[in-house]
Amino acid sequence: MSHVIFRKQVSDGNYGTESAEVLIDIDQDVDDDEVLAAALATARKLVHSELQQSPSANVRRGIEYPQPARLGPRDEDEDEPY
Repeated sequence: MSHVIFRKQVSDGNYGTESAEVLIDIDQDVDDDEVLAAALATARKLVHSELQQSPSANVRRGIEYPQPARLGPRDEDEDEPY
């Protein structure tokens, strides 16, 4: 039997944390990395989905992915990054 576990713990900003954990059992021994990667991606998605429902805005912000860099021409008035 194989399984994957994904756990995420996020600070609520008030000396506390919220966490969620998913364990997915796979019925048979699997040596296929793609199957295990897919199970782990599913576990991650479930944990993040649960934490996004938190009443704490700090927890919800703590699991947001960084925004990708903007592509395209820059505005002339916009400052260059340091």
